[in-house]
Amino acid sequence: MQKPRLNEQSIMVSVADQQLHLTRLYLDDHHLGMPVFMLPGALQSSEVFYPADEKQQREGLAHYLARQGFDVFIADLRGKGKAWPQLSGHSQFGVHQLITEDLPALIHKVTELRPGSAQLWIGQGWGGVLLNACFARFGDQLAPVKHIVQFGVRRHCELSSTKKRWVLGVVWHRLYQTMAALSGYLPLAKWRMASSNESQQCLKDYLQWSAEELWSDPVDGFDYGAAILQQQLPPSLYFVAQGDTVYGELGDVRRFMREQGQHDARMILLSKKGGNQRNYSHKGMLVHSDCEQDHFPLLLSWLNEYESVKLAS
Repeated sequence: MQKPRLNEQSIMVSVADQQLHLTRLYLDDHHLGMPVFMLPGALQSSEVFYPADEKQQREGLAHYLARQGFDVFIADLRGKGKAWPQLSGHSQFGVHQLITEDLPALIHKVTELRPGSAQLWIGQGWGGVLLNACFARFGDQLAPVKHIVQFGVRRHCELSSTKKRWVLGVVWHRLYQTMAALSGYLPLAKWRMASSNESQQCLKDYLQWSAEELWSDPVDGFDYGAAILQQQLPPSLYFVAQGDTVYGELGDVRRFMREQGQHDARMILLSKKGGNQRNYSHKGMLVHSDCEQDHFPLLLSWLNEYESVKLAS
């Protein structure tokens, strides 16, 4: 059966001298469902939710949700994807600017387009950490957040395997930091080693938050770990892929979930042993062709549980 055609909009959002970007996907103007705000992780652009590979005709979670009637907004933070200007050695920003400037501006734009509508936030990898940090700092001031869904999201990382010690301890801490010091930023997209580049400060902040127990802002010292415990985090669903053994390993994701304090939380481990079609990778659990029949429907079922409770009450 042929899939329904989606409408697409390209939306620029100004922050200081930066142009951030939102890709909007929806079915039609007359049946706009819940707005969904999607945030990619480190070294990723919006393509992690919305692949642009026409030859393989790959589609991801953004397409799937839009076809279910959701109003989907996929973010590109400063310097990434369709944002402008692209990252360079002159890019002097870190997670503080992303949390206090970029995310409020992007979320405000979604709220402006869909006033009064509760939002679903979806984070991938490091994007999920930034989303929860934003919620820890601002709560519902930016937008009413009804649900949060996280794919392979962790903050603090235990180097508990040889592979993790190599990738994070050697490649990230030594090779990537050396590359960033020489170029003024981490130019992995330039060398086709990643989908997106990172600023030198973002790399530093990533490594610091990954290594330290304390979750605090590198600029103003804001304690995200303490603040998130004071917020009423909305119901949250955490996806973990069995094949994701470095960036979203089960133990690290579980630690992140517990770091958020008491909240309505559920974790789903995707594995062939558990009945899934494959052991997905960190990125594959969002864009593999099996996802639509495998675990994307689980996300819908989880959301529908809350709608049923609301109707029953």
